[in-house]
Amino acid sequence: ILLQQLDTREMASSSAQGGYEHEFIDAVRDDLVCQICHLPARDPQQTTCCGKVYCKSCINRLQPNRCPNCCKSLIDRNGNKNYFPDRASERRIKELEVKCDNHKNGCKWEQELAQLEEHLSECDYAKVDCENNCKQSV
Repeated sequence: ILLQQLDTREMASSSAQGGYEHEFIDAVRDDLVCQICHLPARDPQQTTCCGKVYCKSCINRLQPNRCPNCCKSLIDRNGNKNYFPDRASERRIKELEVKCDNHKNGCKWEQELAQLEEHLSECDYAKVDCENNCKQSV
């Protein structure tokens, strides 16, 4: 179990997906948080054994292939997954309000997570690399 805990901490800090690392306006309900990376679940999957929610990328990398909550196998004898996409949780997560990733640069935008990607593509407060090749972001 200790090895599994170390692996999950490593997963949470890696950039290989995992949950949403944005700054949410309100506290995120526990049932929307991945039990592996402890972030709001990205592409949430719900286990059939205990009903816990995990990010798809977190649960797919889990070794051994057992539920971290109840230790039951996540693959049945026929090779079928004992978890499924949780669209209701995904909708609730995408409806949560977040701050723009550039709020520390002065952006005041706060809206639903579902709108964030579009906003970031046109945010005036995003840092860009200097055109003079000085390796600074401005």
